[in-house]
Amino acid sequence: PANPAGAAMGALLLAALGLLLAAADADFTVNVLGESDGLVTGQLSDSVILSLPPCSLAGNTVNMVYQQGGTQNKVNLTGIFKVPVCRFKRDLITVIANSGQFTVTRNIGYQVKNLSPATNYTFQYFVGSEKSNAVQAATRTVSNYQDIDDGLPARSGAMVVITVLLSVAMFILIVGLIVTLVLAHCRN
Repeated sequence: PANPAGAAMGALLLAALGLLLAAADADFTVNVLGESDGLVTGQLSDSVILSLPPCSLAGNTVNMVYQQGGTQNKVNLTGIFKVPVCRFKRDLITVIANSGQFTVTRNIGYQVKNLSPATNYTFQYFVGSEKSNAVQAATRTVSNYQDIDDGLPARSGAMVVITVLLSVAMFILIVGLIVTLVLAHCRN
């Protein structure tokens, strides 16, 4: 009889070996940005934000190839930006932290736009003769905004109680006003 745990462990080991071989072929590493980089997420419904090539490649033009998962169609983006010098402001995705007296700007990544929602992609930078690792990312699934229920199906108990209390208070206020006017008129 086959051992399911052993088969799963073998598949995991094979996948790890494949990732290791793919990473060994790369000259530099990039990744999809996330919370540790100062973003809530780097995967949006129609775009993905990738880290920049290393500063050692500053001044070189960056090309990118990406492929939609499950297809053989590759999209080549040429001259998308030049690798910026790390000490200067870059015209890419920036995170700004303002503490009252000074502002810190960090340039953190490149946003690949006009992607399809709920789709897997593979991205790879090419800078001169060097290439990055292949990064896999998926865009988020979007919901049709017309499917969102924006109505209140019923009144909650708290809403009923507040409405009753405010109505009773208004009634008492009006009765008190009438009594005050009648008593003031009777004294004259």
